[in-house]
Amino acid sequence: MSKVKTMQKINKKEIETLNKYFDILKLILLVSPFISIMYLSLKATTIGLTISEAITNNPEFSIVFLVSMINPFIAYLLKVMHNKINNNDVEYAVVNLVLILLAELLLQNILFIALFVFILYKTLKVYKINIINSFKKKLTKGFLITISGSVFIIALASICSFAMMRINI
Repeated sequence: MSKVKTMQKINKKEIETLNKYFDILKLILLVSPFISIMYLSLKATTIGLTISEAITNNPEFSIVFLVSMINPFIAYLLKVMHNKINNNDVEYAVVNLVLILLAELLLQNILFIALFVFILYKTLKVYKINIINSFKKKLTKGFLITISGSVFIIALASICSFAMMRINI
């Protein structure tokens, strides 16, 4: 009996820790556009332009700006995923985490790739599920509704990735 209570306490503690990780990642995603704008502003100043002139005239600045502006949408989707986890729909979160990871791979955001791999790993570990079963469960019912937000983000990431390839960033 005490072993079961101990397992429940560990699981509850793991869930609380996972919740903290989700909150930290949401905060980083929301702050990243501001950091990017500060970086672009400083870089524009060094070449003697205002930030708006630099974004308008330099495609590299434009792409960095667009990529950073995708992150608040990802933060919103992460909030939705977190709510789904709290409502016992962990498969929704796993499917979307995998798709967001794909979008981050397209954007070549190494920091966010590492953070999403970590969050995905912790989610799978805490809830003891796997990616394949999550996709199978979601494929049977409401798959398009499940992936709609992630598909939008992948579409934006694909456009940015294509632009990065065209100008050799």
